[in-house]
Amino acid sequence: MTASPFRQRLGRRLGPVPYYQVIHAEPERLHLQSYPQANRSAAIPLLVSGGVLMIIAAVTLIAGVLAAVQELGFATAGLSAAVGGLFGGLAIQRLVGGYAIATTTNEIILDAETFTIRQTSRVGRPREQQIERASIQGLRLRPYRIVTGGFIRRLQPVLALEMIVGDEVWIIDSAVVPAALQPLVNAMALALSVSVERVNEFSPR
Repeated sequence: MTASPFRQRLGRRLGPVPYYQVIHAEPERLHLQSYPQANRSAAIPLLVSGGVLMIIAAVTLIAGVLAAVQELGFATAGLSAAVGGLFGGLAIQRLVGGYAIATTTNEIILDAETFTIRQTSRVGRPREQQIERASIQGLRLRPYRIVTGGFIRRLQPVLALEMIVGDEVWIIDSAVVPAALQPLVNAMALALSVSVERVNEFSPR
């Protein structure tokens, strides 16, 4: 089965505060950019778990060295080295992944012909998704429920700005407070020269 050419691959996000700030907006021209440090909260769990795994790896390796020095057997030292290496590898993966997320910047750029989502990070190559401007059919505001909180999780209602592209729905941004999302809504509506539909039913997603 062939995937839809309009399927959103980048930039999708639902959160309690706006993700994008308006850099430039006028008819047929738009530039949005994610707020500085906007991805930090998503990166923290990976960075913390990576740090913990690195400490475990170091302790395991030190225990293996001590076992070898005390002549407790090469098998014990070898096992400690293997386990320490495993934890160290996992730690590095998580630390690199967390750093990649923390340094990621997303941009939305619209001109007279194309709509582009661009994602850059200090780790890995830039990614980009581009569609023709003419394929965008409209904008819509719809309430969603998202899971928020740390140890105590709860459902939080947010208002999301959706963009209709063919048979697909693209998530642009969201916020708990509708007024916080309004500058982005106004900028998108101005650049696309469309009105914004309001849907009161919660999304089934």
